[in-house]
Amino acid sequence: MTRLLPVQAEDELRHLAQRFAQWRHRRPTPRGRIPKSLWAQAVALSQVLPVSRVAKRLSLCPTRLKKRWEGQPSTARSTALPTPRNFVEVRTTAVWPPSTTEVEVQRADGARLRLTYGDANPALVPLVQTFLESR
Repeated sequence: MTRLLPVQAEDELRHLAQRFAQWRHRRPTPRGRIPKSLWAQAVALSQVLPVSRVAKRLSLCPTRLKKRWEGQPSTARSTALPTPRNFVEVRTTAVWPPSTTEVEVQRADGARLRLTYGDANPALVPLVQTFLESR
């Protein structure tokens, strides 16, 4: 499995959970062994996402998943881990954090519109009117 961003890994985890569900539904015995290909994918995802999240989503024992991950050769583990980043200091004279404003509007049918903005004079009137008039 190639290196994944956390967002991509979440999507892969969802697909893998579906594959686990299909395997569990089709296995011949209730205590059948998980195929190596499914284990390999679970281990690969646990290198990007927390082991507990992967184990919970796939209904696996977190300890068994962690043991499989630790059982991999150290070179395979080290390539999957993100490389450490150097610290970069950013100096700014602007106010931190920037001030923001939130507006929430709810129609009679229950639809809600929540806006968060940092502009001092946003053009909210046309947007809110459009939201309230559309149904």
